[in-house]
Amino acid sequence: MSEQTGDPETRAGTDAEDLPVPVAHTVAMLRERLYGAISCLATLAVLTRYTGDETSGWARMIDVAVALGGLWLASLLSDWVAHMSVHSRAPQGVERLRMLQASGQILQAGVLPLGALALAGIGVYDTDTAVWIAQWILVVELALIALLAVRKTELPWWRQVMMVVLLAGVGLLVIAVKVLAH
Repeated sequence: MSEQTGDPETRAGTDAEDLPVPVAHTVAMLRERLYGAISCLATLAVLTRYTGDETSGWARMIDVAVALGGLWLASLLSDWVAHMSVHSRAPQGVERLRMLQASGQILQAGVLPLGALALAGIGVYDTDTAVWIAQWILVVELALIALLAVRKTELPWWRQVMMVVLLAGVGLLVIAVKVLAH
C-alpha cells in the first residue's frame, strides 16, 4: 500500500478513476480474502471425509467452486443491499467496482486450491492428495495474509510473528475440528 494521506479514512492509491482508496475498502478486501480462505478450507476439510479412490478431482473442483461462488454471491448481495439501505440508491461507478473488487477476494482465495484439484483432475496425483494439498495451501495463504496485514503495523516484531502464527493456527484448527468431527 502507498503512503497515508492526511485523511485517516483514506489511503493513497489509485483505481480506475484515480481516486484515493478508502481505508474501509482495504479492510473489506482483507476481510473477504480471509473469509474466502477460511470458508474454502472448511469446505475442503469436510470433503476430505467424503473423498475416496473413485472421487474425481473435477468433482471436488465443482464442489469447492460452488461453495465459493455461493459465498461470493452472498457477499456481493449483502454489500449491495447494505449500500442501498445506507445511501438510498444502488451503488454506481467506482462504488460498484470496489464492491466487486472486495467480494472478488473470496474467489481469488480459492484459485490455488482449485489449481491443486485440477491437477488431480488431469491425473497428476490422486484426489485425496489434492484435497490435502489444497488445505495446506490455504493454511499458508492465511499465514501470508496475516504477514501482509501486520508488516506495516507498529506492533513489536514478536507480536507480528504471534499474529501470523495465530492466523495460520486458525487454519490448522479448522482442519483438526473438521477431521475430528467427521
